[in-house]
Formats: sequence, structure tokens, C-alpha cells
Amino acid sequence: MTRRATASASPRAVRPDPLIQVRDAEPFDEPGWRTLWRDYVRFYDAEVPERVTAHTWARVLDPASPVDCLVAVAPGGERVVGFAVTVLHEGTWTDRPVCYLEDLFVAADMRGRGVARRLIETLACRGRSRGWHRLYWQTHHDNAEARALYDQLARLTRFVRYDLDL
Repeated sequence: MTRRATASASPRAVRPDPLIQVRDAEPFDEPGWRTLWRDYVRFYDAEVPERVTAHTWARVLDPASPVDCLVAVAPGGERVVGFAVTVLHEGTWTDRPVCYLEDLFVAADMRGRGVARRLIETLACRGRSRGWHRLYWQTHHDNAEARALYDQLARLTRFVRYDLDL
């Protein structure tokens, strides 16, 4: 059973900034992506070794890798203000690809301007055009700002995630 939650905040009322461009990450986006990546890791009070960050970026740029990245770029096209890192994979309950939105982050000064919405909607559009079965993601249970947006875009499932570090 799933439900669609109604948010008390009104992220739907936020009109995305039409000057924000969303596109595939390019090699020259690395410095901006890395700046946001550090902020993202810090936001979740986590640590990611440099070798893993470098490997992630290399996979983003490798056309043979299932890891992909969209970036949101501010007007002028030079500043990366958001990113969505995804992993496209096969599933066992469908014969079509499934896309996991593993990492989504927007610069603090750009939040509330529709950047995250644009990133997710761009992914959804891409998925529909490429025949994906589903786009899915997770967030921390107390990330109220993000969840207010997500509740507008997708359905909240009743599944609980478990991690077994190996």
C-alpha cells in the first residue's frame, strides 16, 4: 500500500527559475560539482574518501557506466547550483530499466527556486522517453523541506530500508 502525502509547505507554488539550465554533466563541471558534493556529504554528516569521489566523477563521465549525473546551472552557464546522480539498473519485477536517484543536492542559496523540481522533472521526462519503468529515491526521514517537494512529485511507499555494511 502506498500513499500520496500532502505537504503543509507549498513547493508546487514555487515557479522554477526559467534561466536555470539542466543538462548532462560535462568534464568542465567537475570543480562546481565537487564543491556541491562536499556540501552534500557534510549535509548528511558523512565522510566520503577522495578516491571514492574521484571514482564517482569518473563513472559519471564514462558512457559505459550506469552512473549518470544531471547538473543545474545558474544563468550564465558557469556555476553548478545542483546535481542529480543516478544509477540506471535492471530490476526483477519489470523488463524495463529502473533508475535510482542516489544523490540530489541544491546549493543553499538556490533552494526554494525550483532547482530540485527541475532536476527530478528532467529525469522523469528522460525516463518516459527512454522507456524506464520507474524513477525512485529516498531521503532522511526528517528532511522536511525535501519531503515537502517529493510528496508533490511521487508517492511515498511503506517500504523500510535496511543496510548491511560489508
